[in-house]
Amino acid sequence: MRHHSPSSAPPVDAKALIPGLLASGMAHHSAGRLAEAEQAYRQILAADSQHPDALHLMGVLALQVNKPAVAADLIAQAIRGNPGSAIYFSNLGSALRRLGRIDDSIAACREATRLDRSLADGFNNLANALTDRQLYGEAADALTRLVALRPQAVEQRLLLANTLMKAGRPADAVDALNALLRIDGRNAPALNNLGVCLRKLKRNEEAEAAYRRALEIAPDDAGMLSNYGTLLMELERTDDAIALFRTAIGHKPDFGEAHLNLGLAYRSQMRLAEAVPAMREGVRLCPDLPEAHAGLGELLLLDGQLEEGFREYDWRSRMADFPSPRRDFTAPRWDGVFRPGLTLLVHDEQGVGDTMQFVRFAQIAQARGARVIVECNTQLTRLLDGMPGVDRVIGRTSPLPPHDAHVPLLSLPQELGISLDTIPAEVPYLRTEPGLVSHWGERLAALPASGTGLRVGLVWAGSPEHKNDRNRSLALARLAPLAGVANARFVSLQKGAGAGQAANPPPGMELVDLGPEIGNFADTAAILQHLDLLVTVDTSVAHLAGALGRPVWVLLPFFPDWRWLHGTDASPWYPTMRLFRQERPRDWEPVIARVADALRAMADGVRPA
Repeated sequence: MRHHSPSSAPPVDAKALIPGLLASGMAHHSAGRLAEAEQAYRQILAADSQHPDALHLMGVLALQVNKPAVAADLIAQAIRGNPGSAIYFSNLGSALRRLGRIDDSIAACREATRLDRSLADGFNNLANALTDRQLYGEAADALTRLVALRPQAVEQRLLLANTLMKAGRPADAVDALNALLRIDGRNAPALNNLGVCLRKLKRNEEAEAAYRRALEIAPDDAGMLSNYGTLLMELERTDDAIALFRTAIGHKPDFGEAHLNLGLAYRSQMRLAEAVPAMREGVRLCPDLPEAHAGLGELLLLDGQLEEGFREYDWRSRMADFPSPRRDFTAPRWDGVFRPGLTLLVHDEQGVGDTMQFVRFAQIAQARGARVIVECNTQLTRLLDGMPGVDRVIGRTSPLPPHDAHVPLLSLPQELGISLDTIPAEVPYLRTEPGLVSHWGERLAALPASGTGLRVGLVWAGSPEHKNDRNRSLALARLAPLAGVANARFVSLQKGAGAGQAANPPPGMELVDLGPEIGNFADTAAILQHLDLLVTVDTSVAHLAGALGRPVWVLLPFFPDWRWLHGTDASPWYPTMRLFRQERPRDWEPVIARVADALRAMADGVRPA
């Protein structure tokens, strides 16, 4: 009998296995069995090389094992097969962000959120990419949508508040944190951040309450202790602040920011011997922290250690609160080397007083062979035009002329190797316009009682935008003791904040208000030629008088700006300047009394006309 072999089973359609393989792969994937998941996805792709879900999930796997380039390629293939999938675009955005392609990541995440307004991950990834680009306002909008989709997401609410702060919206950040605290009332980081936001809003009592609540929950948290100390510094409770900074360092000795804050607290008390080591420790622990370097630089400059001080102070432009915006120059930063034919662009960066003080160094650069172009605030172009050592002056808004290198004005002493003993102090180095000098001479001659006794200029307030203005400026009424000086007549040069006080001088003070007639610093310079003395707080006019070689007395707060050094009534920058220092913080009465006595002695030697 003949036997027949059994017939073969019909072939199985490989594509028919895909749903089962996909379910199996996803189950393995969710359980963290990545090798088994990958095997299932590869089987799917062997049957259908363009299967969108398998390509996408393989891309997700690649992301998980830190292969973003492979992930981006696989997910892009998946999108070509299914361009309407929001989750594909969201994960593509995540891969592109890992590759540093931030703009492409933002575009992919925007498409994800357009396709599905309920996709929380899409808004999360979009917020991450926008934050990378420092588009904090848009990032906050994305996070707002995210927390609406996930109302109990505490970490995302905390991130939203932080992003709102970076976007300059502290009041909205407070609202976000209060919403978070209604969900989790013992969230110490939220309470800490609430303190930060409230401090920003000058709601200091509420800020202190928030910090206290945070520290009740996490009493050993060094960051919270340091933040609370910073608030107490602003409240002028410096001893309490120092205690908190020390406690923070005790809990976390390598906390560089706490050492920095401790140095700042000692600095405010003029305890330089303790401030400098604390700041040096901050620099050692946080070598990339600009605030630590710049803070150390200011301390060293205050102590007269100019060479190291200017080196450290060169970090100032990297600080988050540096007043001048970062700029891009086509020419390189000058390295201090004088090359044949060098054209050097020297640009100002902070206040007009700084420019008047440091423009003197242009003469040294020119004498060593450079052609010097000075770019400055437009308020100063007329005053500086034609100054010895400056080949050309341009306003900050003017197009930059060709140049070989650029340097910030306050970095010139560093590049020139200036020390305390080599400050060029020959005055005057600024010039006045003869026509303006003549005009203001006629104007002053026409004033009532002109020609009798001393003519004393007064400036009592600086810009309220200055970070230390509350300590350096005062009210005209505080200068009342000067009115008792016989044989002295006063002229107000006050502009801006406080100028209106000239209409109501202290009783007995004969004060002529020229402020409304002064158009620019060239006018002020011309007026100073007709005054016997300028009495001023620490403002730009003090620098102008000093640079013109005119007699000037400067009233300084207890903790002065670094340029005035400490422990001396003379200035190495201006030989015609005399410094009157506070002996205690915010205590102006003894200072003004000394000024009145000195003015009386000066006036006694002047015979009435």
